[in-house]
Amino acid sequence: MSRPRIALPDEKRGWTLRSGRGVVSEGRELEEIAASGSEVIVGVPATLCTTFAVKLPTADASLFPAMVASQIEKRGLAHHGDASATPHSFFLIEDSDHEALLSVDVLSEDFPEALCLPRAAGYAPSARLLKLPEDRLVLWREHKRLVLAVNRHGQLSHVQVLSAEPTLNSSAAQEINLTTLSLQAEGLLTDSPELLVTGKLADTAKGERSEFETKLLMPAEFSGEMPAANAFATDDGFLPAAVRAARQRRSLGRRRSLFAMVALAVYLVAGTFIWRHAQATEAEISQLESEVESTRPEVAAIQESEARWRELEPAFDLHYYPVVQLNEITRAMPGSGVVIREYETRGRQITVRGRARDVQMAFRLKEDLEGNDFFRAYSWNMPQPKVERDNTVTFQIQGQPKHEGTDN
Repeated sequence: MSRPRIALPDEKRGWTLRSGRGVVSEGRELEEIAASGSEVIVGVPATLCTTFAVKLPTADASLFPAMVASQIEKRGLAHHGDASATPHSFFLIEDSDHEALLSVDVLSEDFPEALCLPRAAGYAPSARLLKLPEDRLVLWREHKRLVLAVNRHGQLSHVQVLSAEPTLNSSAAQEINLTTLSLQAEGLLTDSPELLVTGKLADTAKGERSEFETKLLMPAEFSGEMPAANAFATDDGFLPAAVRAARQRRSLGRRRSLFAMVALAVYLVAGTFIWRHAQATEAEISQLESEVESTRPEVAAIQESEARWRELEPAFDLHYYPVVQLNEITRAMPGSGVVIREYETRGRQITVRGRARDVQMAFRLKEDLEGNDFFRAYSWNMPQPKVERDNTVTFQIQGQPKHEGTDN
């Protein structure tokens, strides 16, 4: 079996297929570079999963699953409120006689089906598939967002998607400073931390990053080379539900094939024995053949049912679900300065009403929605925002699918 390759999100919205430090291929969509997905480990973007460290008051590994599930529910990460049905995995960072420090990965409930490769070798957070330096903060750009990660004792312990713009600016520096203080309080960082900026983000001109370095409360190192890909042993508990279901179907198919082969072998042995010892058993052979034939309609019915289900699968499109749309609108909002007061859907038309600090912030939200790949099928318009007495503005943004009239 060849060594698995690793598919990782790039700095924009595409994907790269890597093996060690080498890039095998690049593409806009995951399916373009992964083909069937066989022997490919998929690195889940940081925006579609959560990684956190939790200290448990026990070193008994048998208690870890229940306590981790409780933490997932407590942090509001459980799918439909059920942690047991939420794809997740955990790893031991360190332990003592009375406590243990675990690293927990939780897949987002909004994980898109387009990233589900039925034959993928495994799934893991993208940061866990990179050979990050230990006990240092590492910053890079991924799918147009800044990602901050910490690796402690060889295990990824914390990943955070910064709310600041994906550039080296003062807002990013201040957010990193606050995160550093929090991680130090949890014992995940030393008292003298260092920051490593990697990838194309590190190639930012010195003049442009001077404000970032001035606001940063720690020394920073810039390296344009991304960390090498790490052939991490993935956990099946982190698999998306669609991939897990596909694996179960394949397993069922293999069991059916094995059963058919065993049945055929038994039939041949029995036939040889009957032919050698007595013709009196011909009636029994005929009966066995009839039983085999009687199962064919059931197999055909199962195959027909599976074919109908495969035809129906493309009909499910999350892009028009109101809760999913609202979640993407919230992701597109600036870090501050904009408040959504009302969100309404009518048919496939979206209406967002809110208040902004100024006109520029309102138009910025409209531009972010227009640039969001999730809403690429929508066109957006916004009447001139109204300036209120306190100099804030109220606005209304409407979106509707392109080449489609407004629903009445």
